[in-house]
Amino acid sequence: MAFSVIGFSVIQLMGEYLFTQRTRDDQRIAENLAEAFSDYLVAFDAQSMYDAALETARAQQSRVLVLDSLCVVQVDTASEMNGQRFITTEIDGVLKGSEGGYGFYEAGSGSAGNYWLRAALNGFSGANAMTGVYASPIQNGDNLLGVLVYISQVQEIYENLRDIQIKILTWMALVALAVLVINALVLRTITRPIGELNEGISRMSKGDLSARVRVRGKNEFAGLARAFNSMSERLEQLDASRSQFVSNASHELKTPLSTMKILIETLMYQDPMDPAMTKEFLTDVNKEIDRLNGIVSDLLTLVNIDSGMKLNLQELDIGGLLQEQVKRLSPLARENGIELDCQVKESLEVNGDALKLQQVVYNIIDNAIKYTPRGGEVHCTLNRAGKKAIIRVQDTGVGIPEADLPHIFDRFYRVDKARSRETGGTGLGLSIVKQFVLLHGGNITAKSAPGKGSTFIIELPLAEKKKES
Repeated sequence: MAFSVIGFSVIQLMGEYLFTQRTRDDQRIAENLAEAFSDYLVAFDAQSMYDAALETARAQQSRVLVLDSLCVVQVDTASEMNGQRFITTEIDGVLKGSEGGYGFYEAGSGSAGNYWLRAALNGFSGANAMTGVYASPIQNGDNLLGVLVYISQVQEIYENLRDIQIKILTWMALVALAVLVINALVLRTITRPIGELNEGISRMSKGDLSARVRVRGKNEFAGLARAFNSMSERLEQLDASRSQFVSNASHELKTPLSTMKILIETLMYQDPMDPAMTKEFLTDVNKEIDRLNGIVSDLLTLVNIDSGMKLNLQELDIGGLLQEQVKRLSPLARENGIELDCQVKESLEVNGDALKLQQVVYNIIDNAIKYTPRGGEVHCTLNRAGKKAIIRVQDTGVGIPEADLPHIFDRFYRVDKARSRETGGTGLGLSIVKQFVLLHGGNITAKSAPGKGSTFIIELPLAEKKKES
């Protein structure tokens, strides 16, 4: 549509320009002849007037008629209408006082106003040829002596305009076709990835989190496809993690409940009741309740972390905090026959939540003690590395297999499930520790080898020192 509007506008503007230019040229010729013939009419010099008119007619390939004030043809360069009366709309306008007039007619058609005009045009131009008729007054002062009629061919303008129109329309059609082809290719390039992405979103909305879309090229749609695939993969992992979490949580909650049910049913159906056995069973029930309470507390902690836990930040002496937790766990280490020591080389301060960081350090040291056999060692150190405080907890325990090392911070993940239950573990402690460290802008990693022990490394950003005024 835009090409059509532009094409027809160009054709119209060009036609108007050509006709306007031709009209001005022919009017100028007619006015110049009328001015020159004024003296010839006054002197009744028909021969000179005819010669001048014939010269102009041959030069311009036109026809010139000179009429007196009664519209009788005195000179006709075609020598066909001499002595005949000739009147047209343009001539009538000049007789009524206008400075001139012009009109366009198709020779041989009814558009030529009268018999004499049709005769004049047919004798001058071919059938159906466009012709311009110009009338200009021949004056002597204020007296009207006659009218000069200048007839010229304008068919060539129509033909040129028609040729231009055909060329413009042809090129417009070719360009439009090329644009349509390019547009179709571009739309296909755009709509195909959009369609695939829409299909992937539709599959995902129906619960199919394995939906992926094809990545094509390196454009914006490829980036969008990669982002969608990454999101889909992440959602699938989260869904699998959620399912695993629910399964593990259900299992962990069900285990102490099942144990308590068996113990209580045993007591219920014991007849007569043995006081010693009853006390033993109730003690076991109490331990299972404590275990259940610990699982629920850990689950609530993870829920708070996922919901956006807020920290009570303050400047802490991380070295003092480490030494305090080592002191708390020293009795447990002595009871298990494990040597526990701590080395703090310099006082370092961090911005942190005291309770959360105490839990982090306590859990790591407690795990090291639990998984280190009697006669082993647990060493805790604090060092500075650039703008970070580095806490290392190294033990000589059983170690962690290489295949299990990447998963030790996953929720409910346990390397040795039987041993974890013996030591009271739920598989949530290290996950909580990592989340607390990440909330402080730090990081925690582990290095281990089976039979050679493990090393946990906690990195925390140091507090920025305030400049004194």
